[in-house]
Amino acid sequence: MENWEYNELIEAVQEVYEELLDEDRGHRYAIARLSEEFDRMGKMEDVIVDTVIGEIAIKNEAVFVGIIAGITKRLSLFNQSDYEGELSTEEMDNLMKRINKVIVGLKNATIDYNPSAET
Repeated sequence: MENWEYNELIEAVQEVYEELLDEDRGHRYAIARLSEEFDRMGKMEDVIVDTVIGEIAIKNEAVFVGIIAGITKRLSLFNQSDYEGELSTEEMDNLMKRINKVIVGLKNATIDYNPSAET
């Protein structure tokens, strides 16, 4: 990871989410904007961002079907051996636990089919 430290990126995504929530447009809008704000930062960074967005999403009462499908697919394809040296052993272990928690959480989430991010 060139421009971010592992924990720094996690904190940045969470902080931007909180700032977007303060705009009074709701969690769906904030999650949609997060995907735009942190899009295509790098392969490892994208995995971390998807993981954090997934963690945020599963804390809500329902998760938009597109978020479930996209994040689940991308995180399911993650192979840690493709990213050797990107993170420390501890960071990779932490990330793998988080990824597994997100995948399980999204599989069990209540599905929201409404495409509007404004609700």
